[in-house]
Amino acid sequence: MIYNLAKQFTGKLIKMMCFFTGGHQMGLSLNKIVKPQTTALNERGRVFSSAQSPTKRPYVEGERIKFTNKDIRYLLKNITKIYRLPQTIQTTVKLIKKDHEGLNSRITAAVFNELEKLLQELQVDEYGFFEVMPEQLFKGCGVPHQYALVFSSAMDPDTFKTAPSIVCQVEVAKVYVKTGDIANSVAGFLQKNGFGVSPNHSIGGQLDYSMAAQWAGIGIVGRHSMAITRKNGACQRLSVVYTNIENLGAYIVSNPRNLAWVNEFCQKCGKCIRNCPTEAILQEPVIRDGFNPTRVDYDKCSRGFVNYGCGVCIRECPFTVGNYDQIKSAYLKKR
Repeated sequence: MIYNLAKQFTGKLIKMMCFFTGGHQMGLSLNKIVKPQTTALNERGRVFSSAQSPTKRPYVEGERIKFTNKDIRYLLKNITKIYRLPQTIQTTVKLIKKDHEGLNSRITAAVFNELEKLLQELQVDEYGFFEVMPEQLFKGCGVPHQYALVFSSAMDPDTFKTAPSIVCQVEVAKVYVKTGDIANSVAGFLQKNGFGVSPNHSIGGQLDYSMAAQWAGIGIVGRHSMAITRKNGACQRLSVVYTNIENLGAYIVSNPRNLAWVNEFCQKCGKCIRNCPTEAILQEPVIRDGFNPTRVDYDKCSRGFVNYGCGVCIRECPFTVGNYDQIKSAYLKKR
């Protein structure tokens, strides 16, 4: 009886889990779930996409994922880690609607120190910023402010040893809760300090988050299309906050050139390509629209997501299980 009630209570959450980890549905539409966020950002947009912008990939509709009784038992055991996910998206929308032009546009050392303390409390692993250009936004998308803060939060690499699995799905959903809280908390803090700020939840970005990590200097996009960062490799989730703060460069220093060697490493590695179950990862990048190179055939990739959100490329990436500095040192010695 208790099990049946719990199963019924978590039914909608289980359906939503499919979307949050792979973009597929069991009676729900992730496109509809993220639409209020997209609409709110567009309504407050001051920077809009251009003719050179890439097309945003819509979440796939119509696929159904079957959960076993074992899967449901695992979900129930971990329900406290993921149940707040829908709430974090709703909070994001509320904060976007509260956004304003901002009384301040320059952050002081004292306020930035408070922000750094907040980021430590939120367990942000790496962060950077970049100035948003129209061609970086997806077609039809706008953002309220010129600058973007990008945050990286680790997923547990041990869970991805089991990929594809329900264990990975729960881990992804758990970190989506965390990254949603990060974007919302940072936006709330900066709004209270008089800045113009809007969060963009990890789900439903106005731009390519992997590329955002690269533009912000905290990562570089690997052949699997995901950002590889120093601390988290490819096993992470990213969130973004748009702001009017124009002097972030006085406090945040990044050097993306230090990551350039990863491109060479990826070109020689190719484990993600060889092990992709749907052969979705391209040998060479292509530009289909916009100016960002595409490294993945997303039609093929989406078919793999039906299998527990896949995650094989994260599992196979050497940066998921290996130490960044050790990999770099060993590679440069052999080069």
